[in-house]
Parts: sequence; C-alpha cells; structure tokens
Amino acid sequence: MLGKLITLLFISSLTVGASVAAADTGKNRIEAIANDRVILKSDLDKYESEYLKKMKTHLSQEQIPDRQIIRRQALDQLINSALVEQLAEKMGVSISDVHLDQMMETAAKINGTTVQKLYEESFRRDGLTPAQTREKFRKEALLSEFQSINVRKRIKISNQEIDRMVEMLKKEQGYEVVYRIADIFLRLESTMSPSEIGQVEQLANDIANRIKKGENFGKLAAQYSQDDKASDGGEWEETNINSLPTMFTNHLVGAKEGDIIGPFRIDSGYVIIKVIKIKGHQYTPDLKLKLRHILIKPTVILSDSKVVEKLNEIRARIANNESDFATEAHKYSEDPATAVNGGDLEMQNPDVFDPLFAQNVKTLKIGEISSPFKSSYGWHIAQLLDKKVDMNSQSALKDKAFEILFSKRYNEELIFWLNELRNQSYIKILDEDLQNLHQSDDTSE
Repeated sequence: MLGKLITLLFISSLTVGASVAAADTGKNRIEAIANDRVILKSDLDKYESEYLKKMKTHLSQEQIPDRQIIRRQALDQLINSALVEQLAEKMGVSISDVHLDQMMETAAKINGTTVQKLYEESFRRDGLTPAQTREKFRKEALLSEFQSINVRKRIKISNQEIDRMVEMLKKEQGYEVVYRIADIFLRLESTMSPSEIGQVEQLANDIANRIKKGENFGKLAAQYSQDDKASDGGEWEETNINSLPTMFTNHLVGAKEGDIIGPFRIDSGYVIIKVIKIKGHQYTPDLKLKLRHILIKPTVILSDSKVVEKLNEIRARIANNESDFATEAHKYSEDPATAVNGGDLEMQNPDVFDPLFAQNVKTLKIGEISSPFKSSYGWHIAQLLDKKVDMNSQSALKDKAFEILFSKRYNEELIFWLNELRNQSYIKILDEDLQNLHQSDDTSE
C-alpha cells in the first residue's frame, strides 16, 4: 500500500502556501482558510492545473467536468493536505535529510530507476530543480507517512476475526471474488443543519436517477464526488470484496455487473456505487520472509545522521567478519522483543510489518544485509535469512485473512479519520461560488 503511495508522490503535488498576512489581491488573494493556514489563489491555480492533468489521464474529454467543479475539488484536496500537514507539525513529525535520501532511493528502486533520473523527469515535466523536487517529495512523503501512521494505529484485528476469515477463505478453495467498482461520495459536514443534510440527500438521489437514465457515471463522479477517486471517475482498483469497507460490502451482496447501488448513507456522507466488473481468480502465492534486524531510535541528542553512521559501522563490522549479526543485535538493538534472540523475527508475510519496513526488506536477497532505512519505529538494518512461497497452509491462510481484514479496516478508518479531522477544524472557503458548489442541485448540463 505504502509503495503505491510513494510511487504517486511524483505524479501530484499538494503544496499549500504562505502566510496569513498575504495581500488579498491578484495571485495572493486568499481562497480558503484551514485552521491557521491560508490557501492562496496562486496555490489553487497551480494545483488545479495539476489536478486537471491527472484527470485527463483517466477520463475522456466528455467525462471531464467544467473548470469550476475541478477548481472546487482541487481546493478540497488542498484543504485536506493543509489540515494533515498542520497536525503533523503540531505533533513534531518531520522528515530529516537523511530519511529523505533513503525514501527517495527506495522510491526510485521500486520504479526501476535512479534518483538522478527522477530529478531529470521532474525537471522535464514540471520544470523543478533537484532542490525543489526534494522539498516536494519531502512534503508529500510527510503527509503520506503521517496519514498512514495515524490510520494504522486505529486498526485492531482480533484472533476471532482472523479465524472467521480463514474459514471463509477455505470455502473459496483458493479462489477469491474480485470487484471493480466506482463510487460517488457526497460528504456531510458536522456543521450541517437537518435542512442542509436533506439537500445533500436530494442531490444524491438526483444523481442516482440521472445515472439510471443513462448519464455517464464517470462524468458525474468527476463532477460531484468528494473523495480522492473523483479524478479517476470514481473508479477503484480491482479489490477483493472482503477488502472493501464493510459499509460498501453490505450493499454489494447479490449485486451483478452493471448494477447501480444507492444512494445509501454512511456516517460521513452519501454513497452511490457502480459495479463495473466481478470476477474470480486464484489467490496470489503467500510470500514469507525469515528476517533479523537491528533497531536504533533517534533522540534529541542522537540525530538521524548519527544513527545511520552507527548502523553503517555495525554493518561494516559484520561484513568484515569482525563481529556477527546476533552479537551486534544483542548489544545495540532497541527492539527488546528481538534483541535477546539476536534480532530474529519469525518467518512471516512482510505485509504484517510496518509498511516502510516491509517495503525495504521485500527486495533483499537471501543473506543480504540492507543499508540503514527508517520506519515509524526508528532506523533499521535487516538481513534476509530465508524466503518461501506458500498458498495453502493454515499460516498462509491466516496471513491472507489478516491482509484482507487490514485492507478493509484501513479503507474504512481513512474515511473516518479524514472526516473527523475536517469536523474538528476551522474551514472557511471565501469564494461563494466555490463554497456553494456542492450544496445545490445544479443538474443542468
């Protein structure tokens, strides 16, 4: 999941600008306020252009809404980014230069390229210098990582839930049902009156009726939907039905290809779903890795660069046969659960680990010791001891069950977390046309 997020970091920019004291004219006109952050016309102009460019890669010209709709959607994305960024700053979360270097190298490796080529592509596409590209990546990586950490810690999965999912997987006998869906999401704000909620419900019903009369779902999703899939015409990637949010799957039972479902209400808004495709396919083989690692956590005194220096010294001693991994882990690792065992981790699917940890160990060869990399727990070096692929064992089914349940909960909690963040924040859109855009049922074409 996180690998996909990092891959996207070079596709879109969520740059929020400037100071509250900015002039209210021309490009420095304030378009919106999100807590103590302002979004200027220049910020919105820039992101609107990038948002439209992204939309054109997924939608036909006929599906793309008018520029005012695109501008409001771009503004919503900037508001969300500003709120997440401020919360990260408040909690003291940041990405150091050393961590940034490591993340960029990992992103380049995943995409089969180099950091230098990423710089060159960024300059060719956006005219950004290497320094500007680094800062763009730093901001977007911070938002992505901080969001992931906050959503993950809300997720609790019991052994009973895993056992129930395992039984479901056994009944599927190695095959799973995969759905390709699209959705339209109309958000409800906590400040809305019953009358305003009724207007959103009416708009949802009107949109559903227009779809059923033959209007293009993708075009209406691009025009009205208020989630991050609007620019893709509302389309999700192919997803196991059990990985979709429960609030979706409850309405998908018995659905057929082409069905339009909804609108139905969830806690944060109204949803309309289109079932694009349903198919079955065999599970992908379960990957298991046997790893050991050494963890060192940065402190106020011990900076990221000093931690990396220390880990590189440890790695060199092991490589030069001056010491062995287990001895170094026992002496230096700050993971109390594994340090006493020489840093050994049980053989398991890497996806159960922290995403940044998993991302860095999946590419290791047997016997290889990684360069220092950072996860949400601190800095690591890791060694791959063994690897195996298994699809039918009980442990493999448990790993698959955990993966499905985690994906489902992540999708649910991300919606709830962002909605809570918006409801707890002060948001003011100063352009009245943009402010009222989704509150009226403008069905004229």
